[in-house]
Amino acid sequence: MNFVSAQLPDNEERRAEAVERTGLIDSNQASLFNIYCELAKDITGYEAVLFQLFDSKERCYLAEIQPEINETQNLNTRRPKDGSVCAHVLLDTKPLIAFDVTKHEITKTHSNEKGVKSYIGFPIIDKNNYALGMVCMMTFSKIKELSQDKIDLVEKLIKKAAHQIDVMSDQKQLTSDRLINALDIFNQETNINDMIVFKNFIHVCNKMDISKDFEKTLIENDLCTINSKSKLELTDKGKKIQDSMGLHTKIMNNIKLEGKQANELIEGMLDEL
Repeated sequence: MNFVSAQLPDNEERRAEAVERTGLIDSNQASLFNIYCELAKDITGYEAVLFQLFDSKERCYLAEIQPEINETQNLNTRRPKDGSVCAHVLLDTKPLIAFDVTKHEITKTHSNEKGVKSYIGFPIIDKNNYALGMVCMMTFSKIKELSQDKIDLVEKLIKKAAHQIDVMSDQKQLTSDRLINALDIFNQETNINDMIVFKNFIHVCNKMDISKDFEKTLIENDLCTINSKSKLELTDKGKKIQDSMGLHTKIMNNIKLEGKQANELIEGMLDEL
């Protein structure tokens, strides 16, 4: 009997769009999900853990722990969806549990070239009930069964990961909307229709460094000045525009990421405008 590939979810198009909206695949934020792999490994004692999102074409490992590697990796490894056991996990809200892969209805006919002994896959379900991906755990050396308490604990862990993705997606959309509105206001107030100048003004608003050339441009347009400490700061006109745009430092820093990642997220959205 041959392995049967998973059918596409009924909502596949909308599901894939939801994954794309997260902006996580091929991003610099994958390492934020390392902790979920590490905790899942500690709870289960399984040898491999994969944190995967499934887009319209492939599955991408945001974070992975492999038996021969002692640390979590963020390689953005891509694998086909078709022919994978993992794709079956997207079709249910409950985990796929195959303590013995030779006996489970789905896994027993898989080619199993890597010699997996035990497999568990937990779907990552967002607030709109889209299965964005899954976290799977595997053993290779021996069959390893888990208590229901441990299964429940990992399930709660994956729900927390899904919630983190929801929060990050909401913040990304909110910040993107604010930046688009800010661009319109900046153009109206300054008559400067230059995206690069706007980006550098936003950098100053967010206490980020800019080049001397753009310092000069902002100073010439009375948006910035050099203070008594030889630091670039907004002029009264610049502050008024910042107020109109509603982009204060505390708002820009409201993204739940560390400094460099927050700045890179903002930079990425500016590039998309």
